[in-house]
Amino acid sequence: MAVEASAIIKELNHYLLGHPDETSSTMPLFDALLDHSRQGLCLHHGSCPVVRAGAILMDEQGRALALRYGDAWGFAEGAPDPADQSLSRTATRVLEEFAGVQNVWTAPGEEGPILVDASPAAPEDGRRTRYGFRYLFRAHSRVLVPAMTALGRARWTSLDEIGPPLLRTRLKDRLAVSR
Repeated sequence: MAVEASAIIKELNHYLLGHPDETSSTMPLFDALLDHSRQGLCLHHGSCPVVRAGAILMDEQGRALALRYGDAWGFAEGAPDPADQSLSRTATRVLEEFAGVQNVWTAPGEEGPILVDASPAAPEDGRRTRYGFRYLFRAHSRVLVPAMTALGRARWTSLDEIGPPLLRTRLKDRLAVSR
């Protein structure tokens, strides 16, 4: 993992201050990261959680950028690279790579993840749990390269089309506060 375990612990602690009800679901990640931070290496024999960072990009009209993955639509998400200094930077890098979008920003007070979700890891990661740190970014709708929509690889979507419901609710709450 490129981003230091101690940096992810700090990010997770900050997130849990606002969402203490999610402490039990994130405890396996916290424990593994604490072990990594203390030991300086992984002693979990390939069973430690997988960390991913994702970008939720909202435009000035309150729409979210969705990207096509095969037959489904989703958000940009990926693993930290060695050059990434933070999970937030991972999220913006992945957004740049998958959608060609640059010049995004965060609103004051929205620098941390909007959601940390857990799910089974991808098959290539084995029988592990994936923890996705989802960050909210803002941009003007024109940042999306027109070819992305013309090729059917990206589209702006309404909040009502976003799943899971917890993410949709948090986005609606954040947008209501910022208006």
